[in-house]
Amino acid sequence: MNSKNPQSPRVGIVGSFLPPEELEKAIELKKRGEITPEEFAHTEDEVIDRLIDREIAEGLTILTDGEMRRKAWDRDFWEGLEGIERERIDTGRVYQDEPTRHDIIHFTGRVAYNPAHPFFDKFSHLLEIANGRAEVRQTMPSPGELYVRTLIISNGDLSKIYPSPDTIFEDIAGAYRQTLEELYRRGCRHVQFDSSVWGRLSDPDFERTLLLGGLDPEAITNDLIKVLNLTLDGHPADLEVTLSIAADETRIPRWGDEREQNRLREMLTRVNADSFLLPFDINSPAQLEILSLLPAGKRAILGLVNGSLPGLESVEDIVDCARVAMRHVPLNRLSLSPTCGFKVRDRERQGLNYESQWTKINLLKQAALILAAE
Repeated sequence: MNSKNPQSPRVGIVGSFLPPEELEKAIELKKRGEITPEEFAHTEDEVIDRLIDREIAEGLTILTDGEMRRKAWDRDFWEGLEGIERERIDTGRVYQDEPTRHDIIHFTGRVAYNPAHPFFDKFSHLLEIANGRAEVRQTMPSPGELYVRTLIISNGDLSKIYPSPDTIFEDIAGAYRQTLEELYRRGCRHVQFDSSVWGRLSDPDFERTLLLGGLDPEAITNDLIKVLNLTLDGHPADLEVTLSIAADETRIPRWGDEREQNRLREMLTRVNADSFLLPFDINSPAQLEILSLLPAGKRAILGLVNGSLPGLESVEDIVDCARVAMRHVPLNRLSLSPTCGFKVRDRERQGLNYESQWTKINLLKQAALILAAE
């Protein structure tokens, strides 16, 4: 939502929506081989078409396809690049930042741009559906996420799995940069990099995982900044690039941790993104004082309603948090958002359903109207 008041904050989403029952049923039928891939694709297309119409009807001005086609939030994109494919692991143990996956990335060569990346046609289809009624955003995992995943899989020794360790920053950044160029050529003006690493660098469990692999969180901070800025070097002024920070779907960054604050200070002041999506605990408005570090001219997207749980937040609490943010960021450079995408793992959904995600968005819209009227 964006009212005619130029001081009104945007209302948006992180990217994903829960699928409606129709699509969930089709997914199960496809798994059982009871519908053809063509029939499934038709259902998927219809669901996305209706989602776009609903997003516009609800007043959202920057749309996504709800990531309805997504199987994995990160690997779907990475496997579309040159030099990466999926490898299935059935035995042994992989030291990762989350429970061991059966599928991990495998390098067949140096990471490189793929002009036939499947995200391109999907974006063009989405732009066609929107038909000028709203702008469209492409979401993808942060380039830093790929770098850290590679470090963790290799226990800090890139030479074990990557053919050219000395060029990994340039390889990843170059592949992403050319991908952005092609999306821009196709009409994309909003890109979001999703990162779970930034929000967990000071989490004790994650730190332990890194240290077990011989990895230094302080060095990783600088590496993340390096690969992000290499990626964003020279990006068009009218391409808004957002860095979305999270810990995971049920936790937010440890804003009260001094080390976390120091790392987030580095991110906010040194990363050349145009906006930052930052999830906060709505019951702790003082956390938003971190926005005093945001450079002038940047946009702050405030994650203030929980995207993974059905309980409804108070509109008054949302407004109170936004008022704290306004001490440091002009209202017209603020956005209101959920803390995470709505498409969370089943065990974490705990009652959130297709309609309740729209109720969450409506809370943000109400808060935006109050702020715009003040």
